Amino acid sequence: MADKIGDHLLVAGRTDVGCVRPLNEDSFYIDLTTGLLILADGMGGHDAGEVASAYVVESVSRSVRQFMDSSDEEGQEKAALVQSNDGHPDATLIQDPQEQPTLDDLPNPVLKILREAVALANENLNRINRERGHPDESGMGSTVVGLWAPRFSAYPIIFHVGDSRLYMFQQGQLIQATRDHSLYQQWVSFGGKGVPPPQNILLQAIGPSRLVTPDVRFLSVSHGDTVLLCSDGLTGMVSDEQIREALATVSPGTLDAVCDHLITLAKNGGGKDNVTVILGHFL
Repeated sequence: MADKIGDHLLVAGRTDVGCVRPLNEDSFYIDLTTGLLILADGMGGHDAGEVASAYVVESVSRSVRQFMDSSDEEGQEKAALVQSNDGHPDATLIQDPQEQPTLDDLPNPVLKILREAVALANENLNRINRERGHPDESGMGSTVVGLWAPRFSAYPIIFHVGDSRLYMFQQGQLIQATRDHSLYQQWVSFGGKGVPPPQNILLQAIGPSRLVTPDVRFLSVSHGDTVLLCSDGLTGMVSDEQIREALATVSPGTLDAVCDHLITLAKNGGGKDNVTVILGHFL
């Protein structure tokens, strides 16, 4: 059954092992108290991907909870005052993820909290990898994608590392609000000339490298908008048009059913990977 965060966000989530893999390396968490939705996909082919994804979800969630618990109401309100240079997120941000401002252009403390939370999770996983004797760019790892809708902020914040995605369904249109940190996406961004690289080679992930640079920004949302957080077990098996058609049926009473439908679409498409979805519907 869908849960409610504050007065304006209904949420539901599902995960499934799929049709091929013996183990589910995806993890997700919906924190009704802090307003955090987070999903992580353990890196297949690496050591303990399921451990990495669970740790990332737990670590980032813990950092957000610690901020909420340690900050008084006045401090939280101050953290939300600067949301961009003119006081609100640029509406074009959700239209073209390739033309986003840099993190330096968005100096809000709330964004800093999430950047530091992701950096801490990466630092700890990377240390474990090194202690186990793994060289750089190896060992256990995970993607992460999340949306944080704290009660004191007029706009939710989205963040990600890797190729787990966040989509927005707004006024009948499906918008990919995150851009994959992958070699294939880099190839597309530079014009797509020559032979395309494999789509599963990541340029960033949590754990294998000492440093990671998450994309973090505010997202402008309105009444009736829907967000979808998902692992590549969905996007690798289901077309954007199928996703758009599914999200077009979202209403306050259908979130759970649409989650189940998206999982079914991925399994019917081959289910070659674990598949995880989180839906959020803004009231």
